[in-house]
Amino acid sequence: MSDTETKKPIALEAYEKLAEAFSEIAPAKAENAYIEQPAMRKAVGDVRGKKIFEAGCGPGILAEYLVHEGAKVVGFDVSPKMIDLAKKRVPDNATFFVADMAKPLPIEQDGQFDMVVASLSIDYIEDWSVPLSEFYRLLKPKGKFVFTIQHPIGSWNWYKPTSAFGVQYVEASWKGFTEEPVIMPDYYRSFEEVINPLIKAGFKILKVEDLKPIDALRTLDPYKFGKYSKLATFMCIIVEKE
Repeated sequence: MSDTETKKPIALEAYEKLAEAFSEIAPAKAENAYIEQPAMRKAVGDVRGKKIFEAGCGPGILAEYLVHEGAKVVGFDVSPKMIDLAKKRVPDNATFFVADMAKPLPIEQDGQFDMVVASLSIDYIEDWSVPLSEFYRLLKPKGKFVFTIQHPIGSWNWYKPTSAFGVQYVEASWKGFTEEPVIMPDYYRSFEEVINPLIKAGFKILKVEDLKPIDALRTLDPYKFGKYSKLATFMCIIVEKE
């Protein structure tokens, strides 16, 4: 068996620990609710009548929005607890299942989705070749893959990896979700390690956006608004199947 087939998902244990807390807190958390999620909602555009595949759906926060806007969603996550929460949050017009993004997906029919979305989830995969190949396979011609990741500059500042180049395993202590901090494993990824795998997979790059907080955060939390208006946190990328 290959390393990809045998390697345990790095963030599974951490997300199983904080699943319920994340589900409750993230929808109002500054970084999620006022930076990343507004960007994803803007990037997907009009989703009425579209069939959307969500990779790393977590507790269904984005899926809930997509269904509300008229889409049908199929989503998966590596965490069984997250999938249980997603099913409760989005009981209609959505199907969820447990799967590992680093491995081929248990979906046989190619070209059935109008869009693939991934909200801060593909960061946890060291080698993007498998998920990108699967997403490309599942998309219709001209279908889009819309996703957010940690900004390489923000990731560099946060994790302090030993080098600015390549893909490196890193860890951070997540506070504020549970009584005890949770150690969250991740991968630091340089900009070329973001863009080149997309090109190699056959995608056409349509847009790369450095994310800033929406204006509503200015009143809610002036400190974080000022901080994240200057410090790169996330990046949103839109690519198309050619």
